[in-house]
Amino acid sequence: MRSSQLILALAALSRSDALAIRTAPRLAAVRMSAGPQIPAQPPRAAHDDASASSSAAHSETSANANAFIGALALAVLPSPVAAAGADALPSAFAAYGHYLALITVTLCLATERLTIKPGMSAEEEDRVAIADAAYGVAGLVILVSGYYRATAYGKGWYFYSHEPIFWLKMTFVAVMGAASFFPTTKIIQRAIARQKGEGEPMSEKLAARMTTLINAELLMILSIPLAATTMARGIGYVDFDCTIPGGLCVALALFGLGGKYVKEALDWEEDAPSAIE
Repeated sequence: MRSSQLILALAALSRSDALAIRTAPRLAAVRMSAGPQIPAQPPRAAHDDASASSSAAHSETSANANAFIGALALAVLPSPVAAAGADALPSAFAAYGHYLALITVTLCLATERLTIKPGMSAEEEDRVAIADAAYGVAGLVILVSGYYRATAYGKGWYFYSHEPIFWLKMTFVAVMGAASFFPTTKIIQRAIARQKGEGEPMSEKLAARMTTLINAELLMILSIPLAATTMARGIGYVDFDCTIPGGLCVALALFGLGGKYVKEALDWEEDAPSAIE
């Protein structure tokens, strides 16, 4: 469609210029042949008439050029609707899912932080388990939607790979995920123990450790939007690819801290009750 518009614009301009070129000598000849019938003009008036004719011809050429440029722009430049393309709707849903999942993660962490305490009731234990499961689902949505936003719907992977703050943000995400391994492991262990009838009230030591790590997760999730807003504005952008050093930082935070917290949860031991004399 645009190719045909471009061809028509070129053809129209060619016809206009050719017509102007062919008719210019004829108009001059007519003016010369009609000389005796027209009162003689002083040299200055004749010069002005020639200038006016030249200006008119120049204006006509400029109008033709402007028309050609306009037609060329319509043929080549995409309209706003076309620029949005077929990715507009998927991009909007990816962004919506990303933001909604971030809100969900924050609510889940707040629920866990306010609920976990020594000697929780069975209802409170169930509430924490549900919140932690929802946290896991929302975290998965964040990863999937974030991947598509970085590679398909956002500024493009080239931009993000050259933005150190992007990798700082991903490190925050990795630290948040790693810190969640300990609470999640203990919540699963306690849920299984309760199903077997072997559940014990949560100790002060375990509750303190879990709330400390949840506080760290909340701190990370509060830091992520700040990193995202500065990153999106190109602050800190560099000319070299940061994928290798940034990816190493993310992997170290996720697997290093994650492995540490999982091991700590699996090896967790409660303090022995003090002897009563």
